[in-house]
Order: sequence, then C-alpha cells, then structure tokens
Amino acid sequence: MHTPLCKHATGPMEACVERGIELGLRAIGFADHNPLPDGRGADVRMAESELDGYVQKVLDLQCRYHGKIEVLLGLEMDYVEGLEPYLEKQIARYPWDYVIGGVHYLDADCRMSSWPRKFKGDVGWLHRRYFELMRKMVRSGLCDIVAHFDVPKRSGCPPTGAQAGEITRTLQEIACVGLCMEINTSGYRHAELAEPETYPSAAIVEQAMAAGVTLMVNSDAHAPDQVGFRFAEVESLLRRKGCTRLAGFRQRKREWLEPEASLTAMA
Repeated sequence: MHTPLCKHATGPMEACVERGIELGLRAIGFADHNPLPDGRGADVRMAESELDGYVQKVLDLQCRYHGKIEVLLGLEMDYVEGLEPYLEKQIARYPWDYVIGGVHYLDADCRMSSWPRKFKGDVGWLHRRYFELMRKMVRSGLCDIVAHFDVPKRSGCPPTGAQAGEITRTLQEIACVGLCMEINTSGYRHAELAEPETYPSAAIVEQAMAAGVTLMVNSDAHAPDQVGFRFAEVESLLRRKGCTRLAGFRQRKREWLEPEASLTAMA
C-alpha cells in the first residue's frame, strides 16, 4: 500500500489499516516509493527528508493496531542502474519486513518511463531494455519481491512472441536467485490496458509457476478502497492453475502461507 507521501496516493494511512480490518485481512503492508538522490523522480516519491517519518509512522501503526491486524513495514524500491550503493545504504538503514523492487525508469536520470504513454518508438527495444534492467535488479540482491513484471504493457505495447525469450530468461533468473514475484491486482484498475488484467498476465503467471518462481499477491493500493482489490478473483485464478501456496515476508524472511490463509496476508 502507498501513502500520500508519494504524491500520487490519497487517504490517511489509518484508513488503509481500517479497510484491512474491515476486509478481515490478517496483515497489511505499506510499501511506499523510496527516495532517490538529486531529486530524481521527485514527483512520484517521498523526499529523502521524509523517509524517517514514514518508517516511524508505520512502526507507530504497528503498536496502535496490535491485536487487531498486523502492520508490516515495506518499501517499493526503484532500481536505477548505477545507484546500487545508494540503494544498499538506504535499505540497510531500516528494519524492513520486505522490499519490493521495481523498474520504473529506463535511464539513469529517471526521465524515460518504463511504460511511456503513446509510445511510438521501437517496441522491441522497450521490452529488451526493461527486462535487461530487471535482470540486473534481480542479481543485485537489493530486494525480496519483483514488482509488476510486465508493466511496459501499460504503454499500450504488451509483450509479443518476439519478447518470449526475454521473459523466459528473466523468470529463470528470478527462480535461480530465489526471489519472489508479485501478482499485482492494480492492472484491473488501469484503463490504459487493452484488457484489464494483473501484472503479470495469467499466461506469464503460469510460466512463472512452471519455472519454480515463488508468488505473492499485492493490491498496490493507492487509496483505502483499493486495499485487497479483487483478491478473491486472483485466488480463484491461482487455484485453477494449481497454485497451492503463496509467500509472505516478515523481517525480510520469506514465510509460506497455506491456501486457506494465503490471500489474507498482505494488501
């Protein structure tokens, strides 16, 4: 779940927690967008000066709601090539329960989005560059969970058969290093997708399962009413595909969630 600190989410953090309780979730996790140096991407993330306050607020909510719902401390980390030392120090500084790693930019200056709107360039290059950076992020050891695996499709340019090799290679590397991959339900809310669906698509989820990739489910909520968004639908999809367990995290250690509890673990 995100907070207004990222400048594109709404609603107080308490309202997200209360929504989780209303839904009967056992735990929820905040994971707002991390600061980057030199004001890079400043319009969609918290400032460096706000990170201490964000962490403290989540820890305060843990105490306030103890016994009602578990509140986990997370971070959505933007992987930017060349900033690995900065990111490593940032992550080491706080007691995260989990770190979600995402590729939102295709350049070190954080100017070119990984899902450029109305993209008119080389679609093949777009996907090659995105998955190249994702594999570097996977090998970096900086995160626990891979975010929105096929997010370039948000540009209106979904992967095609030409990108099959990139997808297979990236899934194999995720499985090899033992990272977890999220199934992100925010795609159901994104009108720019030709067909509302999760990130990644059901076909890629099935391929990930065959490759031995560990899965978890996130709502990527940017408002309280998006907490746990369409979890039941995803649960049905996963059961049909033979998924028997999902992952959760505490103190950056993976835990297995059995079917009856899986999707009440984290929003």
